[in-house]
Amino acid sequence: MPAIVDPCFGAELRQLRTVAGVSLRQLASFALSSRGHLHDIETGRRQPTLDLAKRLDDALNSDDRLTSLIRPAPPTGQSTDRLAFTQERPRRVEPATLDALADTLTAHRRLEDSIGAAAVLPAVRIQLDFLATLITEVRGDSRARLVDLAAQWAQFGGWLNAAAGHPRVAGRWYSAALEWGTETGNSDMIATVLSMRGHLAWQHRRPGPLIGLSAAALRQPASPGVRALAAQQEARGHALVGAASTAIGLLDQAIDLATQATEAPDREPPWIYFHSLDYLKMQRGLVYRLLGDNALAVEHLRTGLHGLPPYAKGAAWTVPYRFDLAATLAELGDVSAALEAYESVQAIAETTGTEHLARRVEFAVRSLSAGNLRTYTT
Repeated sequence: MPAIVDPCFGAELRQLRTVAGVSLRQLASFALSSRGHLHDIETGRRQPTLDLAKRLDDALNSDDRLTSLIRPAPPTGQSTDRLAFTQERPRRVEPATLDALADTLTAHRRLEDSIGAAAVLPAVRIQLDFLATLITEVRGDSRARLVDLAAQWAQFGGWLNAAAGHPRVAGRWYSAALEWGTETGNSDMIATVLSMRGHLAWQHRRPGPLIGLSAAALRQPASPGVRALAAQQEARGHALVGAASTAIGLLDQAIDLATQATEAPDREPPWIYFHSLDYLKMQRGLVYRLLGDNALAVEHLRTGLHGLPPYAKGAAWTVPYRFDLAATLAELGDVSAALEAYESVQAIAETTGTEHLARRVEFAVRSLSAGNLRTYTT
């Protein structure tokens, strides 16, 4: 749609970017644009579209200051006719566009492994807003796959927000993923979202919803791998309340399901690419720690972390397990091994530029140096 751009748009963009301490190249990656294009906008050689202005506002957290500098041009007969045509025949998404959305999601998942949730969130937020708008318009043959992809993006967005410490935002995107997964009848997505809502309860150590939501996920007709994740998570809930036999039984069930998943990998959805038997060993280590068996906790946490594939060894999602390993070693009196485990977290903090992780490591190391074995854990 034609638009009128305020002449001060470029100067405002440059000021917001400078205050945020973001380079043109960084802003371009967040806003799905190019450095040259943004440079031309800042210098007045080009004008932005409304969609780009929204993406820039999101990337700079600028409360729609840039969007407010663009207003629609007065309608002409031709544009009115085009709008009526669009309303009568909702947009159809081409297969190539859907392929690109799927490929981009895969790339962002791998990117989050390397640089952490907070760095990936701005770009993912843009995609989620775009998809949420597009879903309201699309009908026909392309809708089912579009909604399925949107559910995957929303589940990923929920996970990123949960990891970045935004549980309410995570809950909203999980709700969207559940709605869209239900529309397409995707039992893997439905079970995954129930598990992820259980994970939010785990983050706040609330055993009631943790157990209930994980059990609900386990009851779904989902893939063995997805159900394995639900079973191990429910085990942690029972461990929180001291139900050792129930917790261990669920861990054994998770191993059986995970073994089935390895025998039929094509049945598994793409978003549980990280799942493996070594991952379950880490989960068993957490359960043993909750049950007070520190020796077995260390054994399984170490074995699981050591067995991860190379691309996952430095992933941000391994940090909670490394913290638990370090804290357990400290409680056992093995200070040198605990420091080594904390150093592995420090390396991830430096790679991902995550300041809060670095502060947590610093606090834990100071506690160890002072002889306080009640170290910081997750």
